[in-house]
Amino acid sequence: AGSSGVALKKEDGSIAWKSGRSESGYATGVLINIGEQQSVVLPVFRDIVAVNPKTGDVIWKFPWKTKYDINAAEPIFSGDLMFISSGYEHGCALVKIDGSNATEIWQNKNMHNQMNSSVLWEGHLYGIDGQNDFRGKLRCIDFKTGQIKWSLDALGTGTLMLADGKLIILGERGKLVIAEASSDAFNEFSSKQILRGRCWTVPVLANGRISARDADGNMVCVDVSG
Repeated sequence: AGSSGVALKKEDGSIAWKSGRSESGYATGVLINIGEQQSVVLPVFRDIVAVNPKTGDVIWKFPWKTKYDINAAEPIFSGDLMFISSGYEHGCALVKIDGSNATEIWQNKNMHNQMNSSVLWEGHLYGIDGQNDFRGKLRCIDFKTGQIKWSLDALGTGTLMLADGKLIILGERGKLVIAEASSDAFNEFSSKQILRGRCWTVPVLANGRISARDADGNMVCVDVSG
């Protein structure tokens, strides 16, 4: 909320600090430590901004304007490198963080995380490359270079998560797919149609079960413990 976030005291919900009045962002803040500096990184109205979690003071800001001012995917960090991505024809970028500076390393249109963030595994990003026509592609790109390794059209603008080196993918029309997180090629282990409605919510893995829901509120729990 606001130009660079707001913080509440967890004991009573009162305001610890707040930023200026502005349109809000769409994504959850990410708490990171780079060197001795702790910060919360927030995709906001037209920027990616890092703030001091205790005071709300801005540490650095990286301009990131997307159509309709929708930055909805959380940044992904590896050391002092930050990957950011947005849909609506914007694309993605890798940014180096050094103190109060955020410097672009590369930027391209090989990944458009319209809603669901990508996941990082062994130097590669796996995510849904979604455009504003909602015809998404499951895609793997190289974290350091941004180059495409492979793409798959079949699952639409779905969602995914990572567990034990495996991708848990929920296709836009309710197909659940378990696949290897490999940059060489898409390798499906198993799949099953578990829902029929539009699915834009990330599946949840807990205690050997995957829970999934569609946009109408229908929910399914699948046993994958075997």
